[in-house]
Amino acid sequence: MAARRSRKNKHWRTRHDEGHALRLEIGDLARDAAEPGWTRLEVRRAQVGSYARTTLTRDGREIAAEGLDEPFQRLRELSYQADSGTWFTCELAFPAGSRGYTGRVDSSAPPFEDVPAQAALAELTTFPRTESPGWLLAALPTAAPIGMPTTYGEHYDRRYNSWGDDDSDRRPPPPPPIHGDVAYVPAAAMTYRDFGRRDERRQRVVFLAESAGDDESEHLYVMGYEEVYLVARHGTRGTSEGVRSITLDESALRVELTPEAADALGAETTFEARLELPPETIAELRTALGFVLGPVAQAPELIGF
Repeated sequence: MAARRSRKNKHWRTRHDEGHALRLEIGDLARDAAEPGWTRLEVRRAQVGSYARTTLTRDGREIAAEGLDEPFQRLRELSYQADSGTWFTCELAFPAGSRGYTGRVDSSAPPFEDVPAQAALAELTTFPRTESPGWLLAALPTAAPIGMPTTYGEHYDRRYNSWGDDDSDRRPPPPPPIHGDVAYVPAAAMTYRDFGRRDERRQRVVFLAESAGDDESEHLYVMGYEEVYLVARHGTRGTSEGVRSITLDESALRVELTPEAADALGAETTFEARLELPPETIAELRTALGFVLGPVAQAPELIGF
């Protein structure tokens, strides 16, 4: 529960980032509702206007779950596109032993056999679109929907534009998809062939790189600043908490993470950094990590050091 609270309080850079976090939150809620021993959880959300139905199945058997309405409603808002509306169905699947998901969203097929007239009216009032599917128009009451201004994702677009108002080529990133497949495959392992360290004033940095001299290749960073640490991968914001332990042997460095820390790194809760380094370099890595994390107040447990 604590992980979900902190996730809601974060300031996301784009609608895609927040949409991804919402799908992770839905997965956490599904896991909370399922008895142990499952292999696959599937969540289906169908919605028109405020008329919605959510089903959660555990290995094909429907079970009850709480708290799913809010993240799905927010995900519909974030996904809204001015000309195309938003999705009517969202299906997500979560495999056991992974933070990943696969799924699909659909913005054209009818989500229900019978759509209430007021739900159809509310849909086109809240999420107006240029062209509506026939089944939605057929469900409308005689009164025409009144379009209202929509501001879903406005603060993202406004903040993005403020970074480069004079650049006409800059456009805000698109919202999450409303039709097609969605997927997230967190990293379980990466191979690193280069090691480096930097000591700058009070900041201590150790990094592993997939390729020597290639700044765009996969990197893993462990940083310390006074009594605070940060662990990050290339292209992620990283995490300053939730790293439970770091284990180092002659072939790999293994990082054990809380679910929220794993999501921040785009990784599974156990991330393995496979080391293609000579023994003397691994010994240097062991010393450097101890130096970086030694002064940290709540440092991860170091195993094999």
